[in-house]
Amino acid sequence: MKGKSLTLVALITLVLLGIILSQMDYMVIVLFLKMASIPLILLSFVTYTATYLLRAVRWRILLGLPLSIPSLFYIVCLHTLANNLFPFRTGELTFPYFLDRFHRVHLSSSLSSLFLARVSDMLALGSLFLVGLAAVGFPGEKTLALAIPAFMAVLFFSPWILARLFPLLTPIPKRSSSKMETFSQELQEQWKGKRAIMANLLSLAIWATKFLAFFLLAQEMTKPLGYPLNYWKVVVGTSASELTTVLPIHSIGGVGTYEAGWTGAFILMGMGKGEAVATAFLFHMILLLFSVILGLPSYIMIPWLGKRE
Repeated sequence: MKGKSLTLVALITLVLLGIILSQMDYMVIVLFLKMASIPLILLSFVTYTATYLLRAVRWRILLGLPLSIPSLFYIVCLHTLANNLFPFRTGELTFPYFLDRFHRVHLSSSLSSLFLARVSDMLALGSLFLVGLAAVGFPGEKTLALAIPAFMAVLFFSPWILARLFPLLTPIPKRSSSKMETFSQELQEQWKGKRAIMANLLSLAIWATKFLAFFLLAQEMTKPLGYPLNYWKVVVGTSASELTTVLPIHSIGGVGTYEAGWTGAFILMGMGKGEAVATAFLFHMILLLFSVILGLPSYIMIPWLGKRE
């Protein structure tokens, strides 16, 4: 990233941080520090870590290569840390980089698996989000009653839908470059039959488990406030935050943009503005801490494990 762009992103991050600090209710943080259950926070961390293991299994299935789960787990830790910290989703580039550096995986294979994983993530996230909207009683239940089954059908039949679309890409690279053709072939190969079905089922498991970790953590933050929290409210609130991470204005560490999604969703679900901003900021900082705890040791372990393999 060029110096001017980095300066602009840093300024945007500082402005967003200033807005957060001026709007949040600091008593929420004080109460959390006094009353939070350490065992439940640790349980949240362990549950959150389990999603990394599930992602490692999904990468192995999509790549179709005999890579060890521990090695892929460390790559997931570093990749997630980079995604959480770097602006504009530039952290995505670390995934093909580490696969090439430590396992000599071809770029087209790693990029196609990354693309398919993100498609599967969005389908799983969207499905759970729609179920969450219906569960918390948002307006438009009749529309959701039709949208949820339709979205779930797209999720489970997406392997066949995408398998039909990918061949349409092949005429393009013949006129441009062989790299695009190789990428298209990798997409078709990785999104076949059992591999695609298993990837989608794992994505559902990943997000359901991730939301459970989020619920355990959010419960400790909202318990002193007397806010009636449940699993599906967390799904709706954190889905809004997760979706902001794909925005082109995603700041350093996602500061501001991540909080905006949470704040807007929880205000609509009856939480006060100051409390919503404070819980959003506190939740986001703890998640960043989780990713740092997992990411930094992985930076040490992955070169050693890569050499062994």
